[in-house]
Amino acid sequence: MAEQAGDESTLQAQLDRIEQKLDRMLGLYDALGDIAAGLPPRLVAALHGMSPAEHVALQMLLDNRSNHEISVCLDVDETRVAAWVDSVMSKLGVSRRAEIRKLVAPLMAAIPADSYARASGGIPKDWNDKYGVGGIPDPYRHIYHPEPD
Repeated sequence: MAEQAGDESTLQAQLDRIEQKLDRMLGLYDALGDIAAGLPPRLVAALHGMSPAEHVALQMLLDNRSNHEISVCLDVDETRVAAWVDSVMSKLGVSRRAEIRKLVAPLMAAIPADSYARASGGIPKDWNDKYGVGGIPDPYRHIYHPEPD
């Protein structure tokens, strides 16, 4: 009986991840509207190509956080954060954190909140302002950190 419950839980987790991926794919279709509204296509595509964890890291990078600060706030290993940051930089085509801020800050100011949430897999545009300080219960943690605590 316990084994069946574990199998059902694993299956549900897999279905949840598939649903999140489908939502992000549908968001790519929605991105056409953002591009038509004048947002830079390359940056809109980069946002849609990032995982929810990368979006959380991106928002914290925009707030000038170090990998160590991000790691402590999110309670994840610093090497994992470094991988997210490297991936964000690669997807944006930059080699320095300052370039991220220069490119993405204007985009974040211009992109509608609902469009950003679709691009990010459900992470709100103002996530860092509300939950990026640590110690505050984060209702989005299950999206960017799917492993159980």
